[in-house]
Amino acid sequence: YYRYSLLIFPVTHSKWQFGKTKRGIIKVFYMSVFAMLGAFLRMILAQLFGEECKNPGTIGWLKAGQPLCVTADGDTSISGGIIFADFPANLLGSFIMGLMQGSDTMVDLLPPRALPIAWLNENHRFQSDHTIHLAIKTGFCGSLTTFSSWNSEMVMMFLGEDADRGSLIFRALFGYFIGVETCIASFILGKNIARYIFSKVNPALELENSESVRRRECGVYINTELADFERRFLSGFDMGEYEIYVNPEAVQHLEKWRLSTEECRRNGHRLLPLLTDVEYQSMTLDESLPRELIVPAVEAGWDIESLENWVYMKRKLDLRGGFITKHEFKFIPAFVLFISAYSMLFFGVYHLRRQDTYTITYRTMLYAGLVAPFGALLRWKLSSLNGSIQRYNWFPLGTFAANIIASILSVAMVGLEPRFYGNESFWALGSLRAVKVGFTGCLSTVSTFVAEVAGFLGSKNPIKGYLYASITITTAALCATVTYTVFDSDVAGYYE
Repeated sequence: YYRYSLLIFPVTHSKWQFGKTKRGIIKVFYMSVFAMLGAFLRMILAQLFGEECKNPGTIGWLKAGQPLCVTADGDTSISGGIIFADFPANLLGSFIMGLMQGSDTMVDLLPPRALPIAWLNENHRFQSDHTIHLAIKTGFCGSLTTFSSWNSEMVMMFLGEDADRGSLIFRALFGYFIGVETCIASFILGKNIARYIFSKVNPALELENSESVRRRECGVYINTELADFERRFLSGFDMGEYEIYVNPEAVQHLEKWRLSTEECRRNGHRLLPLLTDVEYQSMTLDESLPRELIVPAVEAGWDIESLENWVYMKRKLDLRGGFITKHEFKFIPAFVLFISAYSMLFFGVYHLRRQDTYTITYRTMLYAGLVAPFGALLRWKLSSLNGSIQRYNWFPLGTFAANIIASILSVAMVGLEPRFYGNESFWALGSLRAVKVGFTGCLSTVSTFVAEVAGFLGSKNPIKGYLYASITITTAALCATVTYTVFDSDVAGYYE
């Protein structure tokens, strides 16, 4: 309690509040730009892998023979519908999400310091670019993958009928299975590659991880809040060639402190909480110990004098700290980047007015890019609901809500489209498709969904992973089926 009371204090200074608001706006700018990039890549992959085969001549940058023709939507006239249009994008986004995982998510890794990006060197500058990490994982990967479009295509197969084989409900069920399994496999592949690269670019941390496992098996507590040398020395690690050299005269004081506290460094020891508080106050915060910590420490027989001598001499030493320095992004560059990207999209949507198929396709893609950030930002906001159900705090309610809302809106747009066929105005049909592909495509996410499922499957209670996946898919399918039935009947009545 004492430790945390030092860090909690009322903040009333308006300058600090403005700084906090500015940091939030910077995150919004970067998130928006990366959401646009993810949405555009998803649309390009959908066109490359199948859409050009369904509607030849609509994609100007694809020459004849270049489309790969391996995906299709849920239209029963298209063979192979279970390999849905956004399947390649979902696989790629899930892979990148796995690659971007931190070292603390690796099951066999118990690093003393959690690296935000496992496959980078611990001292790489990008490790501290937390705003870009968020933009890549939540903005780019979340927008590159889409749950709503996938669900809409499967629902269309549920409700469709094949002239020769009748209902395609079993094909749709298999489409759900294929979609989940392959994306989880893609996520795990990316994560395993990150784990392998970690061992090559961070050999010292890899060795320390092995030493941590060995010492923990012996019941030794490892204080991860200490600097590298202090943590390794006090825990008794054998770092071999990666040992950090420190002045022996200073180390003898730390050695005396270790010997006097050695018995208390066991998991479950009654004085262990006191020991961690003392070391956090003196070694990590570099502050004088208060009387309420000194008295019980002396009574326990700990060599406080040696500890204070070590802390004093450490100030003159070059020791690597235990934390990554946070890198702050500037407001003006983020603002310029966002305005430039958004202005180009707006300019393209406004000035591309020809009615040929190429222009309509490009204009719709640009329009979808304009609304993409709103979906990604709403999903980011909804993520704050994760863990908010008191009894079931493990359930990612925010991700679940984003996927269900997006699935309902997406299939509603599909149901409304026929009403505007033949309309000469671009804005009616274009707006429906922009909302479906851009807004709902970015509001929903597969990359975060499979990351959460994979996390549950790798935990001590893997049933949560199967339960979460089943609840999400079943709820989305039922809600979308009901929604499409309602809107489809409305459209049918409109034509009668």
